[in-house]
Amino acid sequence: MKEPTVTAEDGRAPRVTQANRGGAGSRRTRPAGAAAPVTAATLFARLEKRIDSELGSLRAGVEPLLGEVRQALEALYPGPEGTLLPPKEQQARREKLAGTLDQLEDILEALQLAARTRRGA
Repeated sequence: MKEPTVTAEDGRAPRVTQANRGGAGSRRTRPAGAAAPVTAATLFARLEKRIDSELGSLRAGVEPLLGEVRQALEALYPGPEGTLLPPKEQQARREKLAGTLDQLEDILEALQLAARTRRGA
């Protein structure tokens, strides 16, 4: 198999040449030292840690909404072994998730203000 070639022209970012496009059965691998892709589950875990650090015990006020977000993300991004939802159901879940996230944002803002007031008092 021919080695892929990457060229740069006129100081622009490298581009893939025709010889490197790959056909059926080609595999793309991550370059050595490249970070693994960030998943929805990873982002959600980071959000939960941030909420814990900001709100402490006030987190209980958003726990039901966090559960809804977790379930929606698991359904929309099932991982390599899971099955994707049909497109119409994906759209419906995304719309519901957007509403839940808007609600979560409003409540988090209020709880964050309360937590800051507690720390300052």
